[in-house]
Amino acid sequence: MAVEIYYSDREMNFLISHMPGVRRAVGRTARAGAARAEAILAAHRYSGDSRITVTSGDVDYFVNLDDTRGQRAAAAIEYGRSLGEHGRTMGIHALRSAF
Repeated sequence: MAVEIYYSDREMNFLISHMPGVRRAVGRTARAGAARAEAILAAHRYSGDSRITVTSGDVDYFVNLDDTRGQRAAAAIEYGRSLGEHGRTMGIHALRSAF
């Protein structure tokens, strides 16, 4: 006699997201995207203060544009800025383009 086991969506998500192979695949994807984003950033780097970092959470990985060493302008670097004190600039969209 076959036994059927039912999982809710939440339970199934938890089981799959914690599998070692899934964690490795997500980490590889994050690192590959970070490498692409770093190449895009390097092509547009002005002062060299910003960098791409990869951090991990409980089950996720995060690819970040980090400008804490510079002018803390990560949002302006990624998305651009409108007219203001330093004029208008277009964003380089390193993170968006990497994935």
